[in-house]
Amino acid sequence: MMHIEFRLNYDLYLLSLLIVIIMKAKCGHVAEKSYADAHGGLCRKCHSNFSFLLELEQKYGEDALVEYWYGKILTYPSETKEEVVCFINHLIEFYQQKLVEVPSKKNYIKKMLFMLHSIKEPFDIQTLR
Repeated sequence: MMHIEFRLNYDLYLLSLLIVIIMKAKCGHVAEKSYADAHGGLCRKCHSNFSFLLELEQKYGEDALVEYWYGKILTYPSETKEEVVCFINHLIEFYQQKLVEVPSKKNYIKKMLFMLHSIKEPFDIQTLR
């Protein structure tokens, strides 16, 4: 009887190691809870996009980053529109936080936010005249 009880406890222990808690990440995608908790609430794909952008900015500067994501967003096929909107929302949230954290880059950050908002919600230049 003791052997069966031990075996059952051991089996439950092994099962608990296999169980991964899945949750909806901050970005709206499904992700492992432990991963999202460790990476600002983002899923693997969104966090990977952010990591790449931060590395690009550090290596090549702010202008290279602007050129990269602007070109990337404009060349996305229409069937990935949801991914583009998600990506833009992450960037807007990121730069709004940076506006508070890094006031010395206020002009650059405002330019980024303006461009992100204009891509997300395009406007007609004729209506501004």
